[in-house]
Amino acid sequence: MIGLTLIGCAIGAGVFFLIVQIRPPRPDPLVMLARFDRAQTAAVVQTDPSPAKSAAGAETRLGRWVSMELARRGIAYTSLRQDLALNGQSFDATMGRKVVVGVGGFLIGLIITVFLGVAGLHLPIGVPVVVALMFAAGFFFIPDFDARTAAGRRRKEFKRALGAYLDWVSLQMSGKAAAEQALPEAAKIGSGWPLALIRHTVTNATRSGQDVWIALTDLGDRIGVVQLRELGTLVQLVAHDGAQVRDTLAARASSLRTEELADAEGTAGKRDQSMLMAQILLGVGFAVFLGYPAVVSFMRI
Repeated sequence: MIGLTLIGCAIGAGVFFLIVQIRPPRPDPLVMLARFDRAQTAAVVQTDPSPAKSAAGAETRLGRWVSMELARRGIAYTSLRQDLALNGQSFDATMGRKVVVGVGGFLIGLIITVFLGVAGLHLPIGVPVVVALMFAAGFFFIPDFDARTAAGRRRKEFKRALGAYLDWVSLQMSGKAAAEQALPEAAKIGSGWPLALIRHTVTNATRSGQDVWIALTDLGDRIGVVQLRELGTLVQLVAHDGAQVRDTLAARASSLRTEELADAEGTAGKRDQSMLMAQILLGVGFAVFLGYPAVVSFMRI
């Protein structure tokens, strides 16, 4: 009995640790923006031997080694990098977390099989290892799913803000403002993180002398927003003509609104289907509830 209790405590502690690793605390948007900016600058080796950062540093070093090995084998993890960049998370830290979570899943699988063996269920030879490997594989990809889900929500929010931003830029250019002046001014209309990210990118490009549209193209490529990347590439082709730039921005803003409306209609349709299925199941259950006594009475005759 004591052994089963200790095994249950170990499983609970392991599950709690894995939950903390899979879903770390969500940082402040300004902190995420600072991390995003730091990730785009040149890497600086920091030597901070403080004990408070030892665990996170070990996890990051492990993830850096894993990412280097993957790069040597031609595995780029491009979509995961884009999702993590949009979420303000480090790729190296996430890869280290994936390894730690995978090892934890392997140990949990072994503990569960041992628990079943102690309970009297005799498993064939090799089954515990197979079960542990299945747990390890499942837990290893949980951070990917979590990052993809969070990035999907943030990407929709960014596209919504991008449409409003392009509308405001084209409106300012209609008032005879140049694109170099309209881009940073339009980014000041809101305080949300998407506009803060655009404002940060535009300001840095302006101060460093880089072409703003190239900077926006790079931003769209880093965070996986295809519309922004295509917009920057397209505007670079017509940047010499202010009227064409204005028309291109207005057309892309209209396209983003149409796409957002189509997504909203698709989501509403899925919810309608879910409600319809729920109503059908409720009606079937109610019919079974009413008809069961009559069927039982008929069978007894």
